[in-house]
Amino acid sequence: MGDDRIDSFDDLFEPFELEDGPPAEPSTPTPRVPRSPEPDRTDDTAPTVACPSCGTGNPPYNRHCEACGARLGKGPLPVAPPPMVRATPGGRALGVLAAVVLVVALVTLIINFRGDDTTTTTTLATQSTSTVDVPVVELSPTGVQASSELNATYGATNLLDGDPNTEWQDQGLRGVGATLTFEFSQSVAITEIEIRNLVDNARFRQNYRIRGYKIKVDDLPFEISGQLEDNNQAQRVPVSSLQTSVLTLEVTSVWAAEASGQNPPFNELALADVRFFGNLAG
Repeated sequence: MGDDRIDSFDDLFEPFELEDGPPAEPSTPTPRVPRSPEPDRTDDTAPTVACPSCGTGNPPYNRHCEACGARLGKGPLPVAPPPMVRATPGGRALGVLAAVVLVVALVTLIINFRGDDTTTTTTLATQSTSTVDVPVVELSPTGVQASSELNATYGATNLLDGDPNTEWQDQGLRGVGATLTFEFSQSVAITEIEIRNLVDNARFRQNYRIRGYKIKVDDLPFEISGQLEDNNQAQRVPVSSLQTSVLTLEVTSVWAAEASGQNPPFNELALADVRFFGNLAG
């Protein structure tokens, strides 16, 4: 009875099949680009590079050993660029100073180059003025005072008469410490003075002669000292006074008097002439 129910139950339903839709057109598969096979790192047949440190085999593309980390390749490793050099404060200051010096040198060179003509003209004008406008001439004192005189015949005024046959003699002092003071009516610039002993050779030797001297002028804070040669030629003494009205000549040492044949030496210092050269002070 059980089987009849099953049979009758199956008879109630007719078997059916789902209807398929319209047959689909066959699709063309999209071609695929084959990819390069990646190297099989686990392939035991691939060549290996032995570590120079521990001997472990490493793939050829490794740069360092997988076991100990030692470097495998012998080529140079990439080097980082060197760090920028930073100037220290002292270096910067030195650089600034060098730049300033260079600029000053260039400016000075330009100024000198442009000023050559002006400087030359000025120099020539100055030289012309010194040579032409302010010539060196003989100056005439208005008077002279001596520390002592032998007598009126041998007075100090004989030094200014321009006659070498007249003379001044001191009063038996043998000359050391004797002074002559010359005065001018206005300020003068004295460049040099000329001193001359006695012209006659015999009398020149019989008297004491100036050897060492000191010259004082009222516009210079120092004394001019020197020494004369022992001869009866005119001797020039540089002074370079700029503006003076008084000049004092002091005898600091002398050449000794000598006998002339049967004539004994004298005790006096003798001097024939003193002349002055320069120009009037401006």
